[in-house]
Amino acid sequence: MNRAFLFGWALLFVCTSLKAQKTIRILNSDHLEIKKQKDGSRIYYLQGNVGLQQDVAVMTSDSAILIQPQNEFKAFGNVKIVQADTTVVTGEQLDYNGQTRTFIIKEDVKLITPNSRLGTSVLFYDRNTANAYYTTRSTLFRNQLELTADLGTYNTRYETVRLRGSVEAIDSAYTLLTDTLIYYPSKDSYDFAGPSTLVKDSTTIHCQVGRYEANKSQLYLGDGASISSPKSFIQADSISYNLDNESGELFNKALVADSAQGLVLESDYIDYVKKPNYVNAYSPVYYRQRMDEDTLYAVGDTLKIREDSSEFHSVDLLFNTRFFSTNFQGNSRFFNFKEETDVLTLFPKPLMWSKENQFSCDSSLMTLKEEKLDSLFLIGNAAITSLSKDSIHFDQAIGKRLEGNFLNNAVHALKLEGNAENISHSINDEGIVEGMSKSSCSWIEITFKDGEANKVKAGPGGEASYVPWSSASDDMKTLPRCTPAFDLRTTKEEIRPKIIQ
Repeated sequence: MNRAFLFGWALLFVCTSLKAQKTIRILNSDHLEIKKQKDGSRIYYLQGNVGLQQDVAVMTSDSAILIQPQNEFKAFGNVKIVQADTTVVTGEQLDYNGQTRTFIIKEDVKLITPNSRLGTSVLFYDRNTANAYYTTRSTLFRNQLELTADLGTYNTRYETVRLRGSVEAIDSAYTLLTDTLIYYPSKDSYDFAGPSTLVKDSTTIHCQVGRYEANKSQLYLGDGASISSPKSFIQADSISYNLDNESGELFNKALVADSAQGLVLESDYIDYVKKPNYVNAYSPVYYRQRMDEDTLYAVGDTLKIREDSSEFHSVDLLFNTRFFSTNFQGNSRFFNFKEETDVLTLFPKPLMWSKENQFSCDSSLMTLKEEKLDSLFLIGNAAITSLSKDSIHFDQAIGKRLEGNFLNNAVHALKLEGNAENISHSINDEGIVEGMSKSSCSWIEITFKDGEANKVKAGPGGEASYVPWSSASDDMKTLPRCTPAFDLRTTKEEIRPKIIQ
């Protein structure tokens, strides 16, 4: 019984204390007038140096009208509210509800915390949640940061800011323009939505939704995003990117255009580092590389680009690789280009074309000089098929290996070695085939003019024969591995990047 009695008194004391804390108290006033109403309530008219208090909040003003027991008041002139010595709100007119611990303050309103300052015309404040709301275009200052918007919510306890309508976040290091924004000061992080533009140094970012972790310079962008900087442009449906490291991942409809490196990449996934250049891209990858007066287009299932300490690049296109340049096209399972040696390697069993000529082999090497095709090496089962000047028949040559050179990006001369064989057609002025020459020896040299075989020279000790066309059998007209496949020639339309032309 005694224990229950003591518990009852304790509960009554707590309730009484809570009620006392919630009641608005008069601290001081130069003049005080009290009017009792018929309903039993009292109206307190206070004039001069007015001071009121509710729990830890102290309110001062030139004058005020307090109504009890409704526990509400209006204040006028030089209104100031100080809450726990951390949050200060000033204005000219105040409506305060002590029951809900909320207030509306108007006219030249300022909200000040140890880390921020807000200026607005009307402010609604909820002391329970520490949320301040404003519905007129206003600016919140926090250290070097300025946050301006048409509508805003500022939590003075956690200092979280929520903004809507033509939002501007201006810092000494960057500017962010968006439609909707949430700012987390403890993390120096922004979440934003709607058409958004972020500018930092010489980099401009556009997106529809994203997060920016300013202290880490880290971006998470979605719903269509792009990042442009001098000599560089990237875009994708979504991007994770670090502005300081200039590196990140691009997902779905991804594009990297780097004019400093002279390349454009398009894929559904790209892992990208600008410097030193590092790229992994997958399924399929469209690759474009500027080469002096020409451009190399290529496509494959996987792309790797690496830059070494001497700033030379290595490019690997893997699986189902096809490439196109104005004067040379081909396809191969693997494609490797080393910038240091200017060597392009294709294997296994690449198939290549240059104007009216088709090349095949087990593997091939092409070298560049001053970004132009310079030489060609076909290794193992080399074969050449060339359209003759009647545009119907094909001259053919085979050997174990081939060495050739280019002039102005066109085939100039070729030398086949190792059991070399050649078939060429004799065509009269009317464009009719009269016969064919067939030769075999240790080596054969072929020179070209305007992309067509012009002269054939065979090594000593070989065999040569001429057969009228009408007397030549079908077996005599072809060499192994020389089946024309010009219909498989890679075209620019198949492999050029589709986002930026």
